Amino acid sequence: MKKIIGIFIVTLLIGTVVSQVSACTGFTASKDENVLVGCNFDWSRDFNVYMNFFPVEEGKFGRILFDLWWPYSGFDYTLAIQGMNDQGLFVDTYMVPEHTVDYSGAPFFESEDPDYYDDALWAYCLAKCSTISEVLDIYNQYDQEWPDGISTGQLFFVDRNGDSLIIEDYDSMIFKEGDFQVITNFLQSQPELGGYPCWRYDTAVSMLENMSNLNVDYFTSICNATHGTSSVFSNVYDLKQEKIWIHYYYNFNNVLEIDLNEELAYGERRSYLGSLFEPEDNLPPEKPDAPTGEISGLPGEDFDYRASKTPDPNGDNIMYLFDWDDGTDSGWIMPTVFGSIKATHNWTERGDYEVKVKARDHYGAESEWSDPFTVTMPKSKSFNIFNPLIIRLIQRFPILEFLL
Repeated sequence: MKKIIGIFIVTLLIGTVVSQVSACTGFTASKDENVLVGCNFDWSRDFNVYMNFFPVEEGKFGRILFDLWWPYSGFDYTLAIQGMNDQGLFVDTYMVPEHTVDYSGAPFFESEDPDYYDDALWAYCLAKCSTISEVLDIYNQYDQEWPDGISTGQLFFVDRNGDSLIIEDYDSMIFKEGDFQVITNFLQSQPELGGYPCWRYDTAVSMLENMSNLNVDYFTSICNATHGTSSVFSNVYDLKQEKIWIHYYYNFNNVLEIDLNEELAYGERRSYLGSLFEPEDNLPPEKPDAPTGEISGLPGEDFDYRASKTPDPNGDNIMYLFDWDDGTDSGWIMPTVFGSIKATHNWTERGDYEVKVKARDHYGAESEWSDPFTVTMPKSKSFNIFNPLIIRLIQRFPILEFLL
């Protein structure tokens, strides 16, 4: 099924749910020759984030992109969420309350190039553009694919000249005025839709207004002051030097420093972000108990299955994966705030299936698979041919006995 993501489509996660699932914060400031960007990526559904390097190719700038697997809202695809190219152009994505957008009549952006994640126009801009002006030239050529004209996202672009831009949609763009700009999960043109007042926004604005020195340490302190319990990573970008300082799960005592051009020289590659921060003494989660749920049913029907939380020796965050024994799995699932771990599945073929579950901590260490839970899918609903009504029908119409 062709995915439709527009600027950042999450049609099932709106209103107050946005703040529960995503509470991201972004900010930029420029002073003298310095241009910095800081951000927290908050995501409570999972921590399945990957870091990708795309070297320079003909017609494409070198770049780093962070992405995650997106098995929500009926779609399955990899979603580009944030990155920077070797021209000092930065982009980030933010969820906002659902709002209606009118189409301009321009064509939709689509590409078969996997580097652009099919229709992520911001990923295309990162490969093709070096300035905010060039980004605008591209965005003015296309409409975004919002289902029924409903959007739940916005974009944040910053370039090495110190220019920055929030794109709420094609006819609502907010340019930086002054020395800094801040973005969180509300529409600054329509704050009444939800997400505002926002303490993270107010904190970042206050700290930038009172900033005496523009440097990486101060931007890191803003990340520290605005992160939440679901902040998967906190990054500071120097767009002039093309360097990145990455902190994982708000551990600001441990930093991964990246020189983009040095890393691009090693070629294209993809890394699970958490594995880059794994301590030497990290232990995987304990083996989970077998899942529970319906032991039999009909092919094509949905059934719910649950797993119980398993301990992690290091107290790390844990997510879970169900294997349905039909060549598919559930995707990684974080427990809800109530500790529930639930996944829904249906089997299309009759047979016996051994459902298993395993756990992964936020560094990527995985447990053993649980013992299996057997589920039987008969071909159709059974009936009792010795039912008195069936017997009378057979007596009256003997052909039925042969057919049955």
